[in-house]
Amino acid sequence: MQMKRSLKVKVVNLLIVFAVILSGISCVVSATVTSNMIDEQYRSKATEIAGVVAQAVDPAAAQELKQQVFDIFKVTENKVFSDQWGTPEFYAYLDHYKEVESSPAYQSLLQHLRKMQSATDVNCIYLTIVDGPTNSVIYLVDAALEDACSPGCMDPLYEVNNRVKEHPEVGFPAYITLTQEYGWLVTAASPVFAEDGTVICYAAADISMEAIRAQQKQSIYLILGCMVGLTVLTCIAAIVYVNHSIIRPVNMLSRAAAKYGQDQGKDNQVSFEKLDIHTGDELESLRNSMIQMERDIDSYIQNLFETREQLSSTRQRAEMMNELAHTDALTGLQNKLAYDADIRMLDVRIREGGRNIGIAMVDLNFLKMINDQYGHDKGDVAIVILSCLIRDVFAGSVTYRVGGDEFVVILGEEDCRNIEERVSEFNRRVKERGENMSLQPWERISAAIGYALYDETKDSTAEDIFRRADNAMYSNKGKMKALRRG
Repeated sequence: MQMKRSLKVKVVNLLIVFAVILSGISCVVSATVTSNMIDEQYRSKATEIAGVVAQAVDPAAAQELKQQVFDIFKVTENKVFSDQWGTPEFYAYLDHYKEVESSPAYQSLLQHLRKMQSATDVNCIYLTIVDGPTNSVIYLVDAALEDACSPGCMDPLYEVNNRVKEHPEVGFPAYITLTQEYGWLVTAASPVFAEDGTVICYAAADISMEAIRAQQKQSIYLILGCMVGLTVLTCIAAIVYVNHSIIRPVNMLSRAAAKYGQDQGKDNQVSFEKLDIHTGDELESLRNSMIQMERDIDSYIQNLFETREQLSSTRQRAEMMNELAHTDALTGLQNKLAYDADIRMLDVRIREGGRNIGIAMVDLNFLKMINDQYGHDKGDVAIVILSCLIRDVFAGSVTYRVGGDEFVVILGEEDCRNIEERVSEFNRRVKERGENMSLQPWERISAAIGYALYDETKDSTAEDIFRRADNAMYSNKGKMKALRRG
């Protein structure tokens, strides 16, 4: 009799320990995996959005605003950090920058950032600069609708971002903070480059993680509750079960629990549904409970994958925004922003000794006359016709619309090698349209073209090639006007 009671105690203790360990491991693993996955996705999302904003910011306006703020910052003696927000000293310090908020550069950047902020689900988008001597981050413009940081507002530079002082081009890698004021927040900042490749400022994005943290905590509590319930059920089953085939079912459950999760994705995966336990008592109920637990965990993991897919959709929207920022709305060609980015890459190719590099300039003639006589909509038709013609002739190159009637072609290698044939074909097709009297006046377009190929004795940057191509185009344009007058 004593032996039977001892066996009961051993079985009960075994199942209690098993249930507690399984519950604890499941909760810890679920919380860790969920937290790491969410953190990584949010860091990636913040980095992508900051990069898109940096690409879309007007470098000239950013440079102008930076100079205004930094000129005041250098001559201001009593500098006050934002941790003294609300004090008379802090407001006295910000008064030095009041005129900056009325400057065209500030207003232009503020409106642009707010448009981008409204198109995303970020908390705030803003521009900052880093001042090494004071080890601080200085705000230029903050698009927040409430409690926005004024120009000149100073935050300390976090230690995690100290590398930016020696390597400004790296920006602020995404990092997560927990503060009393903002709660859980992920922040990333990307550099805004000038045309010469230097860093003007940093475009930063803040994304709140409070909602996802709350959902994560709720899910963990739910799993914990399920595990506690299963533990209690296991203990009751162990106490009630006394006489019929107890050791074998318990061992089967223990082995299945020990292997659970290790064989995920395998054909012979261990599943509680596959255990041959049909005792008709509490042990069979325990098996059924384990099956439900297995389904709950599988469902929770499925929810995690769905969350990842939702975050992936957000990333795709950011990529779409980036594509729209680089596309001319009228012609579908690359725009001036895309050209500025690609021209920097062309400078890199030149420094690395690249060959077969060239630029062609195209200018639509008489656009003002078409607009004045037939309307701006007909002028748009002429622009679209010319853009299609350029794209057809220079199919192996990238074409940009950089002004109202100005187009730039960064020539591909094949077009560089056959540039004379391409230009002749372009002039021929333009001439054919101009002489085709069956077309409407605005469809009989006229355009001047000029090009320049990289010459190491003349060109040190892509801008030098561009300037020679531009001069060639204007020379051609002058000849065309002279012929027209003749």
